[in-house]
Amino acid sequence: MPFIFQPFRLSVLPRIGALSNYEVQSNYLRVSSDISPNSNKITIGISESAISQYILNPTPKLLSNISIPSTNVVSACNVANLNDDKEIWCYSVKSGKSYFLNASIKSVDAETVLDTDASENSDNFKIKMDSKVVGIEVIADYKTIVIVLENGLIQYYDFRLQKLFSLDISYHNVKVVNYFNENNQNFLFVLCEFEKKKVCFKLFELLYHDGKRQTPIQELSTTILENFNLDQCKLCYQSGILYQLEGSTMKTYALPQCRLIQTIHLPMISDPNSQKVSLAPISTNRILLTVNNQVYLLDLAHSSVLSERTLTHAKTFQLLRSAPIRVSPSLGSSEYATRTLAIGVTTKNGNNPTSALEVINIDVGTGTLKDSLGKSFQSVSDPKTHNLKPLFSDDESDAGDNADSDEVVAFAYEDIFKELSKNNKNISKFDSTFAKRLNIQEDYYTDRERFICDQEFLSKVVRLIFESFDQEYPKALTFLLTHPLFPADCTKGLLERFKNHPRLFKQAIVTCPNLPLDDLLSELFSINNGELCLDISLRILQDYTTDMIKSEIKKLDKVNVHNFVNFMISPKDEELIQHKNTNQLFQLLSLVIDAIGLFALDGTLLQRLSDYIDEQVYLAERNSGLRNLLDARNKNRGATGSLAGNSKTKEQTLPKYTVDYLEL
Repeated sequence: MPFIFQPFRLSVLPRIGALSNYEVQSNYLRVSSDISPNSNKITIGISESAISQYILNPTPKLLSNISIPSTNVVSACNVANLNDDKEIWCYSVKSGKSYFLNASIKSVDAETVLDTDASENSDNFKIKMDSKVVGIEVIADYKTIVIVLENGLIQYYDFRLQKLFSLDISYHNVKVVNYFNENNQNFLFVLCEFEKKKVCFKLFELLYHDGKRQTPIQELSTTILENFNLDQCKLCYQSGILYQLEGSTMKTYALPQCRLIQTIHLPMISDPNSQKVSLAPISTNRILLTVNNQVYLLDLAHSSVLSERTLTHAKTFQLLRSAPIRVSPSLGSSEYATRTLAIGVTTKNGNNPTSALEVINIDVGTGTLKDSLGKSFQSVSDPKTHNLKPLFSDDESDAGDNADSDEVVAFAYEDIFKELSKNNKNISKFDSTFAKRLNIQEDYYTDRERFICDQEFLSKVVRLIFESFDQEYPKALTFLLTHPLFPADCTKGLLERFKNHPRLFKQAIVTCPNLPLDDLLSELFSINNGELCLDISLRILQDYTTDMIKSEIKKLDKVNVHNFVNFMISPKDEELIQHKNTNQLFQLLSLVIDAIGLFALDGTLLQRLSDYIDEQVYLAERNSGLRNLLDARNKNRGATGSLAGNSKTKEQTLPKYTVDYLEL
């Protein structure tokens, strides 16, 4: 079950006014991004005091410390483990009007209890920067420090702060920097404010700097965001989603294009002007939200409060950094899979308030809908609109007259159904009534028909058609098969019903929603049409997960996969497969074999499958060899050209191999 545990104190902060001022706390306290759900050390840059590293277990205490002058403000901080039991601390400070980048490489000894001044036993480096450092990331695998400056520069440094590369992103006033890793690839995005309520979002991939690449920083996307007020909003990022909280409105943006996909209201924020709010990502679709001294664990996908806790000992609690995790429902509720932590700063009441760093543990739950049932924070009294308002007028001349109209398109569904029931013996009258009463202009669903949204009516009409017609169906059924609200209770046995109606059979596979998986698999293993086999395969992979597919295959009493395997390896269907999603089809074949086992195939088919795989491997090896041959030829051509340019007297040497034409 999702749960927020009582926080425990890490350390009392120095009595510095800025550290007790909620508005600037997060700017004066910079937590390193190396924390993870099972971290036992946390490094934090405390402005006007020190860069301090604390140990959490068995008792929270100061482990190591680098003192900084009382005039220095820390703008970014990061720590990474290196080889040979060493770690690098990298941090940036502002001193007066100057900015500096510092790096400290120190040994890590598990038996060392306390190093009160780590700077004495370490290699220290320091350089002056042209602008404020907004973000620091130490990538140990690259042996590189990547920093982002407020003036719009992304720079690579080695561990001795020797500059390796610099890129100007063409925008100044960088406000937000976020580094993240996906599939063992390193990325960062920046938000640059260049006009009032207008920002530029840029996404980059960070590559290894080997000195050969023209640039180790690859720009992936750029988006201009309107009505995006950076000064009055709070941001956090997790798993490809950027969350923006402005007032009590939470907006969700999807990377890589930073496209707005969701907007919800958070009722626990009743007065954004007076309440102190902070947020941090904690898991997929889950964030931690603090309102004064209240802590909430929210599921934004289902708009629910999973857990909440009141910190009675504090006036405010501000989140500084969390250790987000990805929860897989298959992992169950194991502690390793669902437990993580976050660090924040509490401020007590009183005329002379004191602040302290505190760590809070969170169980994020299973990541499924089950955690959110009955916990929605959306008001149940909100009006539900069943009839939709048209977005545009059909007649452009009437657009101005209808712009302020509140009229909606409504249908007398009961009367329409009664009239259809009277004409259930005549196909032409049935179609005429259906199209006329519902104002349908095409034989398929379009945006005009989005007002036909009564599922009970649609279900009654589909059942009426099935009961009244058998040999030939009205055109109304074709329209219904393309409707996104086709009733799920009418899809069972639908493909079997259309066995003698190829057009409707194809239509149902391509457009009808909610087709049962067992029906799709039964048809896949029985039909002999390669095109339909391809359509069903893609439909199964699109609608269902791999676990669901394998589980359903195992449930079938008699699974005859010979038809599907033949479809995959038959020469006559090879051209059809090559023009479609080959990878997806091989994925489905792999799922089928995993579910039933190779021994379910007879010897002849198994031998054919083996020969087919050998042939594909041979083709892949041959194509790889030819590609390498072409690369070698192109390199030799380049070398020959440069020699000719430098010395015309030298004869050009031919490459060892030449390829004039290549057909793949």
